[in-house]
Amino acid sequence: MRRTSTLDDLDRSILEELNSDARRSHRELAHRLKVSPTTVSSRIARMEAQGVIRGYIPVLDDEQLGWDLWAAIGIRISKGRLREVEERLGRDPRAYAIYDVTGENDALLIGRFRDRRDLDRFIKQALQDPHVERTNTQVVLNRMKEDRRVPISLRSAAREPGA
Repeated sequence: MRRTSTLDDLDRSILEELNSDARRSHRELAHRLKVSPTTVSSRIARMEAQGVIRGYIPVLDDEQLGWDLWAAIGIRISKGRLREVEERLGRDPRAYAIYDVTGENDALLIGRFRDRRDLDRFIKQALQDPHVERTNTQVVLNRMKEDRRVPISLRSAAREPGA
């Protein structure tokens, strides 16, 4: 079901600024956008209440923290057990993202692992679930692009790199 956006141009400008640096103060955002700090604060509070802004987290370097191996794992799950299995797998901190997908697999799990042995343990543990029929694992060799920021407008989504 598609949601209709209730955001106006100022909301989108605030989000673009936060996408660039979420540590900026409301006062700095107000100065950059030429509005009052109160306006920025109330707009941000409204977008948080609406769930447009779901939180603020630092972007960490996973490799420096010991998460050296990424994998995409396709999972075939017994009929009627999809949500149950996904919830169980999702409790594991190595599961970065889990998606319902079409095609040969029912779910796609993106995971980050300490090393090859950690990945092996994860897959063997997943295969012990009586509702996991099979897995198909692809190891990520290089991450060419990874960006959790959501494009705010078509203008920002179409920008050329370095523009």
